Amino acid sequence: MSTLKKKFPKNKNLLVNPEFRYIPPSPSTSFPGPYLACWNTKKRGDIEILPMKEGFGKTSPGNCVLIHPGKRFWQFRTLCEIGNNLKGNTLRFTAEISQKAPSSVKISLYLMGPESADGTWSPAEFGLEDKRTSSRHGRGELVSVSEKTSYSGRSENETITTEELVIDWNFRHTKESSSKYRNAVGIRVEIENISSSPAWVRWPSLARGKTIPKGLVKGSPVPSYSRQLPRTMEKLLEGKPLHILALGSSLDRGSANPPLYLYDENPLSPDYKKPVPESRRFLPESVGRPDLAGYIGFFQHYFMYTGRTRLELMKKFGHPVSSILLNVMACDGSSIGEGHSGFMEYASFFSKPNPGINGHAEGDSWKALYPGLFKKGNPPPDLVIFGYGSGHNEQIDEPDTIAAYEGAIRLFQRRFPGVEFLSCTWPVKKGKEDIVTGPMEKLCSYYNIPFIDVRELDSRLSQSTNFFALATDGVHFQAGAHYIWFKQLEKAFEIADAGQKWLAQKHLPRRMNPYSYNWEGDHVTFTAPHPRIVEKRMMILEDGAFNLWAFHEAPHSIPPVRTKIRIDGKEMQDAGKGNIFRQRNNRNSSFAYGRLETGKRHVVEVLGTNPQIFAADHKVALNKAFFPAGNRKWNKTVRVENFESGWGAPYGSRCFLLHEGEKIEITAEGTLFSVAYLDEKNGGTFEFHAGGKRKKKIRADIPYVCSEGKSHYIENRDAISANTCVKRKITVRCISGTVRILGLYTYNTR
Repeated sequence: MSTLKKKFPKNKNLLVNPEFRYIPPSPSTSFPGPYLACWNTKKRGDIEILPMKEGFGKTSPGNCVLIHPGKRFWQFRTLCEIGNNLKGNTLRFTAEISQKAPSSVKISLYLMGPESADGTWSPAEFGLEDKRTSSRHGRGELVSVSEKTSYSGRSENETITTEELVIDWNFRHTKESSSKYRNAVGIRVEIENISSSPAWVRWPSLARGKTIPKGLVKGSPVPSYSRQLPRTMEKLLEGKPLHILALGSSLDRGSANPPLYLYDENPLSPDYKKPVPESRRFLPESVGRPDLAGYIGFFQHYFMYTGRTRLELMKKFGHPVSSILLNVMACDGSSIGEGHSGFMEYASFFSKPNPGINGHAEGDSWKALYPGLFKKGNPPPDLVIFGYGSGHNEQIDEPDTIAAYEGAIRLFQRRFPGVEFLSCTWPVKKGKEDIVTGPMEKLCSYYNIPFIDVRELDSRLSQSTNFFALATDGVHFQAGAHYIWFKQLEKAFEIADAGQKWLAQKHLPRRMNPYSYNWEGDHVTFTAPHPRIVEKRMMILEDGAFNLWAFHEAPHSIPPVRTKIRIDGKEMQDAGKGNIFRQRNNRNSSFAYGRLETGKRHVVEVLGTNPQIFAADHKVALNKAFFPAGNRKWNKTVRVENFESGWGAPYGSRCFLLHEGEKIEITAEGTLFSVAYLDEKNGGTFEFHAGGKRKKKIRADIPYVCSEGKSHYIENRDAISANTCVKRKITVRCISGTVRILGLYTYNTR
């Protein structure tokens, strides 16, 4: 963040990579280069990167760019990235050019922002399904708020400079739009060959004030995030197919009000900023991309920030769409905790191509769309992108949301050892302090994962633009805001040095967060009716993390009356909003939680009017073993009996019956040991000894009292933790009355 806090610099080049550094096309061929880091083109091949002498007839610092006739290239930077205290300052753009024909080159400097117009509109006015009404701002792409343009003259070699562009804005933070408003979010520089002859350019510069520095002035460094994606970048650079799994919320997926339609973006058109008919469903011919037919379902998947990134990767690295699979099945989940239920389903393509589930058009199979990836069955994810743009609005599982992230990283690493990760989360706070991004930055640093920090960008956008022009409904981004987000994510793949030092991500290091262990394992699903679900509303958890889908007979009201939850007798305020579900949903749940002590018994109970649990996903702790009563590793001195469980027999259906003075022993290995026993009305007391001084005295006559005040004598558990993983003699001794021991769990939490 420190680079974004500098004052607006004077006489400094505000562009990135004005030297035109690039990756050679092959180790044996240095020129021409087809991909230029931090610059964009409409199509691959519109420009070529050449040595200076080929364009300007002499050797000098940097490279030059050949612009083919009728082509252009550009660079966009947010106001946040170019400096501070910007309002009222001026910018000028300059470049040296070489041309075969006079007046060949046009350079432009634009102040960009979301459009604003008077009044309201509804998609229904244009024959579209959505009947909601919105203000007429933020529609479609960013627009030029003001601009300065200059043209080359008649000389073969010239320096072209624009007039000064004033950075200015004027707006109110309101859902209502007005043509008087002037929203600003960034600067775009563009160089275009408007002739039928070739033209060359070198040493572009964007600087403050009237004085333009001469010659090559180095700009901001090329982002270095790509160093932490060695495997992904290798595949991009070598033309190998790539599976990208994008995790996120409705914001990531491009869900918005109004929807992300295709608009007429020609300012001279009488239909300017009007939606193209039938433009919710993706129309490849409308954007001149017949190659995308079948690969994109709705226009929202074309405009969303990850969709834009895939198209840019195709262009920059020369991939067809069939070799970069953007898997957005996970998007539309509300939080990282809820997303855990679907991770392995998303990664294994549980659904056929479908626009509502994975952003693809219906029709072809995955194998037909991506033959190179599916040669040997379902391809594992190569890159997992953490988005969750508005996914923390639920504030699930505070303050350990980060544990769910770390658990996800470790779950994917365990299943897919070559997978890499990238974080580009948007910190939507909705009135609460952002408690996720800081820990996420720390987590990414710990695992050597690229972390693209947009916190200051997020806070600074509201200084120069009406946020409702970026997100008309106050939450979900319109296309212009997705473009800004895409420009942040794009930084992860910029590369200008093939010989750069690569930094591999850490694979399953020691956990950073103590509760990550709860989230790291696979899950088991229980669906009602099931013996584990008691009175339709209570159940014993497997371990310390879960997702749960529940329902209650709430009266119709706005806002809706939601279910509530108790864990171990305590009503929880930080385990989700209690949204009503009648079936399992692998993107959203009523409740998600993972901040529970491992090895203990935990009872979850939903509250409301005739509440019901319809399904639950219980995380099963890694490296856990159960030695039930009667297992051959126990000693044989105590009789084993059957017992009937009223709560689904989570710990088996046999027990040791211990009388006063009797004991059972077992030798087991682990870092945590958990004894399962039965609470009874007249139960006794026993001692649980796990070697050394680790000892507990436990009563077996304490009932669980539910929210209705009933006492339930049920199976229970208690645990003893050890510092190291070694074999220990475990002793359970009855010291008064009688107790029923169901077995022993061992955990290796290393």
